[in-house]
Amino acid sequence: MITPEMIASFVKVFTPEPNLSGVMKYSIQLLIPKEDKKGIAALKAAIEKAKLKGKEKTWGGKIPPFRYQPLRDGDVELENGEKDDPSYKGRLFLNASCGETDRPQVVGPDAQPLLDQSLLYSGCIVRADISPFPYKNAGNCGIGWWLNSLMVVRDGERLDGKQNAVDAFAAYATEPESEESELA
Repeated sequence: MITPEMIASFVKVFTPEPNLSGVMKYSIQLLIPKEDKKGIAALKAAIEKAKLKGKEKTWGGKIPPFRYQPLRDGDVELENGEKDDPSYKGRLFLNASCGETDRPQVVGPDAQPLLDQSLLYSGCIVRADISPFPYKNAGNCGIGWWLNSLMVVRDGERLDGKQNAVDAFAAYATEPESEESELA
């Protein structure tokens, strides 16, 4: 499925990194404002479809309890202390990943390959091509999200607190010397 516009976070799509089990993965966390009812409905419909597939092919005819929900509530996780970052407030989120040999393609707003990796950062607005899938692994069952590709849509408010260098140093910039002063 192609997601609605979502906020990128924990962007690890250019170089794989080990997950909690030590497996090298490409990954991203995607946040969606709770006000986006249409986008949330599309994500939930994809989850329900994956649950039915899991019931038939993975979980022996019934849907088991999940350790982690495929679409999690940031407000709930802030309340119970699982998260402490205010960027989760008023948002749902999901984690999508793919294996070390399946690097996701990343494109810019023009749907052409993204040449400047700095344009994809925690806080920018993206669309993702993700596929929900049922899993049963080491006693845990659930719905995971396979990351196929990403599209950077536009800038957003950075979640890491950084600002770009042009803005940071604008007050300290010197005027370029004119050609006349160079000739003197």
